[in-house]
Amino acid sequence: MADSSTNSKPIRRTSRIPKPSLKAAESLYAANLQNSGFVAPVYTSSSDEEFMLYDSCESPEKPRHLHETDMVKGDKIFTFQRRKQKEGLAAKILEAQKTPFAVRNKMKSKIKEAFEDSGSEYEASEDDEDTSSETVSEEDEEVNVKNKIGQVTRNRRSVKPSGKYAIDSEEYFANSSGKIKTSNNTLDKLQTPRLAQYELKKLLTKRHSNQHASIIDKLSRDVEIQFNKWLYVLNQNFSILLYGLGSKENIISQFHEKYLQDELVVVVNGFFPSLSIKSILDNIIEDLLELKENSSNTTQAVELIIQDLKKTDTEFYLLINNIEAIKSAKAQSILADLAAVPNIHLVASIDHINAPLIWDHGKLSKFNFTWWDVTNYMTYQHETEYEMSSMTQHSSVLALSSLRNVFLSLTQNSKTIYLKVAKYQIEHSGQYYQGMAFKDLYMACRENFIVSSDLALRAQLSEFIDHKMIKTKRSMDDGTEYLIIPLANTLLQQFIEENSS
Repeated sequence: MADSSTNSKPIRRTSRIPKPSLKAAESLYAANLQNSGFVAPVYTSSSDEEFMLYDSCESPEKPRHLHETDMVKGDKIFTFQRRKQKEGLAAKILEAQKTPFAVRNKMKSKIKEAFEDSGSEYEASEDDEDTSSETVSEEDEEVNVKNKIGQVTRNRRSVKPSGKYAIDSEEYFANSSGKIKTSNNTLDKLQTPRLAQYELKKLLTKRHSNQHASIIDKLSRDVEIQFNKWLYVLNQNFSILLYGLGSKENIISQFHEKYLQDELVVVVNGFFPSLSIKSILDNIIEDLLELKENSSNTTQAVELIIQDLKKTDTEFYLLINNIEAIKSAKAQSILADLAAVPNIHLVASIDHINAPLIWDHGKLSKFNFTWWDVTNYMTYQHETEYEMSSMTQHSSVLALSSLRNVFLSLTQNSKTIYLKVAKYQIEHSGQYYQGMAFKDLYMACRENFIVSSDLALRAQLSEFIDHKMIKTKRSMDDGTEYLIIPLANTLLQQFIEENSS
């Protein structure tokens, strides 16, 4: 008899997934809610204390529509349960009861023992225990202690100030008003005394390092390469204006020596304090053009120069150091008129950053400048000799260095006259010294055949007065004219010793 198992057909398994029972569906739904975090998990333990801990926790929320006897719509069954309020979850957290402190400690010790038995390397540190105890004690204290009126607590928010302000300018002056305190400190009270003028000059002329000197020489050579271009620009009736950091006096003098030796040249140092536009015009008329006619009016003097240049077709070069130092608007207008003449070629330099502000459009069109950067980092030695610096010792008297520079440009007779006044002031200096009388100086100069008349002596003194080397004052008693040198006796004695030979 054949085996029945060989003739029987293979068992077919259905692909249909069996529908779980109602109890299984509820368990699956509760497990999904527990994993999603919306429902607190339910732990089972034999310990009574653990049971008491989770007694207060809510059981997983079950679907309500499945157990209702009335007719229920399909969309109510298969839709997700949503919170009716936006802050519903936060409200439930606040309503939940806090775990007591004692139960929390017991749970922590049991978890620690479980980790030790399982071989975990985790150890609860003392810091964690301290922080947890502190937070719990603070929470317990907050429950027992009532909040005082006006006391800022964690549950009480501070009122933020409003960001709307009404700007009132009068409030600034009302709040800032007060007595202005002026300090009595001066530079003379410093522990380090100020430098003398000759010491400052010595420091400025001190030799630089080899590297610095080589860089300055290279910059100077780069400027000298442009001299041919300058000469071409001047012949095209343009003026040249030099700017940049460093003194330009040496550059202008080099240009004069190399290319303008055979030309008529007038050099003007604008930084000289007693310089006037009338002295510049007189120098051009009398010394350069050698005209017999001259006018005291500057406008007529300019017309006289322009007419003579047109007649003789003479050309000359006007070289001005620090043209912005001639601050008079009238003087700048006269210089612009001279620069506009085709026979006059102007080369000027500026050092002040705001120097172009002294010229308007009319003057700039007459000057017809071409701007050249000649940065060379040379010291402003001669330009600063006449400036009153807070670094040096100075007063209303004439600085010794300025006196030396002016004295070198005088004639021999002028030097002799000035030394006579200086020696007389040293010999007769005292508390009631008024100065050397003019008649005494005239008699001394006449005996040494220095001057032949009163007018010749006054002409020499006028040059001293213009350079502020001598001051004159007249006596109130008899009207005698006295001459005095505005220099300290110690400096004047040093000056006499330097020039007595």
